[in-house]
Amino acid sequence: MEIFISEIPEEGLHRDGTLAPTIFDLSPEDSIRPAGDITYDAMMYHFDGVVTFEGNLKGKFQLQCNTCLEYFDYEADFPKWRSDLELDEDQQSFDLAEIIREDFLLDLPSYPRCDELVPGMVCPKAHYVVEIQKPLEEEAKPEGGDDAWGALDQLKD
Repeated sequence: MEIFISEIPEEGLHRDGTLAPTIFDLSPEDSIRPAGDITYDAMMYHFDGVVTFEGNLKGKFQLQCNTCLEYFDYEADFPKWRSDLELDEDQQSFDLAEIIREDFLLDLPSYPRCDELVPGMVCPKAHYVVEIQKPLEEEAKPEGGDDAWGALDQLKD
């Protein structure tokens, strides 16, 4: 969807609608799979060679869990979407769909885990427990201080 910069009035230009998931052009083996149309509601402003976008983006995806490698449903909702496009000196227009595509791909979770992003879901391969070590008590600290150098000094004696 081409937007001409000359069409953006001082008070801003409003556009809303839906985009087909084909805008992402990802391979079937990718860890991100669009699962439905993308909806957008955007205001665009042009000041001193920069176009600023703000609004709302929503879309359904299937993301691959980094732990179990299974795909899970994820609804991306960016209610306070904001982005800037720095224009080239002779640039007359830009593709709004390309801006939305890029921002979605950048804002989706980098290392998704199904049990962190889907309430009530437990990742089938996340069967480990993280133990937090408590700091040593003052009387249990090694002689020579609590730093590694003090402990090494004790070894050479």
